[in-house]
Amino acid sequence: MKRLIHRKIETWLILLAAKILIGRNVQRSAVVSRRDNNDMWAMAEKLEAIAKRISKNYP
Repeated sequence: MKRLIHRKIETWLILLAAKILIGRNVQRSAVVSRRDNNDMWAMAEKLEAIAKRISKNYP
């Protein structure tokens, strides 16, 4: 039971990080370059995939 709770909390934190990265996605910004913006979007997608695998206990 403890492992399940730990896995769910870890998944939630990873998804939170992904949401923060996707939330930084902006059309045009004087602060964030287009390349960095695209990199953040790609990182968020990778984090979501990792969270999915963790929540399913790496099937």
